[in-house]
Amino acid sequence: MTRFKHRLLAFILVPLLLGGREARAVNPALPSVPATVFNVTTFGALGDGVQDNTTNLQYTINAAAAAGGGIVEFPAGNYLSGPLTLRSRINLRLDAGSRLLMLPLGAYPGGDTNAPTFITANDATDLEISGRGTVDGQGAAWWAACRTNRELVRPMLFNFYSCKRVFIHDVTFTSPPGHHCGLRKQGGDITISNLTVNTAPNSRNTDGLNLAGTNVLVCNCHISDGDDNIAMGSTGVLRDALITNCVFGFGHGVSLGSGVRDGVSNLVVANCSFNGGTFGIRMKADNGSGGLVQNLFYHDLTMTNVQMPVLIYSYYRTAGGAGKISKFTPQQIAAMPVEPVTSTTPAWRDLTFSNLTAYATIAGGTIWGKPDLAVSNVNFVNVNITAPGPFNIYNARGIRFEDCRMKLQNGDQFTTFNADVSVNGTPVATPK
Repeated sequence: MTRFKHRLLAFILVPLLLGGREARAVNPALPSVPATVFNVTTFGALGDGVQDNTTNLQYTINAAAAAGGGIVEFPAGNYLSGPLTLRSRINLRLDAGSRLLMLPLGAYPGGDTNAPTFITANDATDLEISGRGTVDGQGAAWWAACRTNRELVRPMLFNFYSCKRVFIHDVTFTSPPGHHCGLRKQGGDITISNLTVNTAPNSRNTDGLNLAGTNVLVCNCHISDGDDNIAMGSTGVLRDALITNCVFGFGHGVSLGSGVRDGVSNLVVANCSFNGGTFGIRMKADNGSGGLVQNLFYHDLTMTNVQMPVLIYSYYRTAGGAGKISKFTPQQIAAMPVEPVTSTTPAWRDLTFSNLTAYATIAGGTIWGKPDLAVSNVNFVNVNITAPGPFNIYNARGIRFEDCRMKLQNGDQFTTFNADVSVNGTPVATPK
């Protein structure tokens, strides 16, 4: 995607006015990287798939940084490497036909107890990962080892900590031992476009993107993996973010993580499709790992063959997967203890879902707050869900359905407990 098209997309889609609240405009600044090219083969790297190029590649990065920044270019070939550290004002450009490969398990530094992330950056500015090539974590052996050794420490593919003006585009990430790409802590002005994440469904904990930061745009991406397609808010505040025109395959959907202590606000997810994952939209937390999540807008979404399209719950460790979640009854909910509210009690409020169509394989959805801190002010407008199971609403206030069509286990009826629910302005009777 050209820089002009990226900016045009941001201006067209935001600001948005939904549910009487305005989503803030997202228009992240792009990095400024000098055009000087540092070809990795000039510094001794070989794309033969055999030589360990760690020293050569780090030397290339360091040389570019010392010159004030530039493009670290990978021509076609297969480049094996161990851990690398990026500096400010660097564009890691993988040309078509190039593959940057992690050293395999057994050769990767740190062994199975202290293996570091493959590519890291800390407090850097003006970073770019670009080109039509592939970054490959060669993770299959790590996944197999993890099945027999749960203490195994698996490295991630990318981690950028508190980095600003980051642009990742057009590349493919595949088969990391752990997560694919983390934008963590206090980052800002992050743009991710035309990224392909393509990793086997049976891979363990291979989140596609882990997002924290401010002023974030994710667009035109295709993400299929073995865990969350996008996970947000668990490693830092996420504020003013737009996810749009993306396709999500297998995985756990667009998720707010289990440790959202720093909060998530002003998020828009628009014009996206989901096919074959466990969830579409998932918000999960527990007492002690929650925070304030507010002003989220989800609209123009299609979901096919997902287990549960919408899930908002404050009982992540208790509830398990979609099948178990959907079977909790009002009697079980009523028997759960009331716990005091603290700063880490999950708080979900001011959420809007509009123009959503979903065909689910297990259940229509679940909204399940704490009895001491209910999920509040959730609007569903023109939402159409077909599912063989229920749509459960527990410990919730101000849940409104307008012009929605539900084909559920019990027709269009919701299963409720201690919930304030209305359909087209008419209250739904619910036990307290």
